[in-house]
Amino acid sequence: MNQNINFYHKNASTLADSYQQFSFEDVHASWKPYWPVAADGQQPLRVLDVGAGSGRDAKWFAQNGCEVFAIEPAKSLSQRGREHTDGLEVTWLDDTLPELKKVIDLGMRFDFILVSAVWMHIAKSERKRAFRKLANLLAPNSKLVISLRHGSFSDGRTTHGVSVEGLELLAKDHALHICHKSERAPDAMGREYVQWQTVVIGHGK
Repeated sequence: MNQNINFYHKNASTLADSYQQFSFEDVHASWKPYWPVAADGQQPLRVLDVGAGSGRDAKWFAQNGCEVFAIEPAKSLSQRGREHTDGLEVTWLDDTLPELKKVIDLGMRFDFILVSAVWMHIAKSERKRAFRKLANLLAPNSKLVISLRHGSFSDGRTTHGVSVEGLELLAKDHALHICHKSERAPDAMGREYVQWQTVVIGHGK
């Protein structure tokens, strides 16, 4: 993913402005029933945001009472994210799939993991390992949410084909199952050649 990380680092300002045009609620509306909001009296939910970008989603999680760990390997983009979440319960780490070494070194399990606009950058040969790392970080009764981007890039970033079926097979290997999947939806930025799906994976419903 080095080529892609370099792209996000060099274009951080433009990308961050683009990401912040859209709210968490708009981008992730298709899986609203699974949004990680702790009930009254419960301990804060521990959230891992993989590929946290400019911090839009991490900020929403923190503002809704979650303890957030935001993972972003592109340094300039991560800096924008740190500024956007300043003063909130968000810990930023320079880490990446499939290794997630710094996250694993924390020795924590997470109630919710979001992998948004990342999976298409993971080579197919690395996905089994990447999914295993994510599955091993899940706490009991937790959820893993992965968004799937369908469509090519014209700016030098690399992408690898993604599918719900591929995630179903990986989930089955770890005694997990698909709780929810959205149909292909138009791109929020209006790109006709891009469509999105979101898959919610977990131990229970």
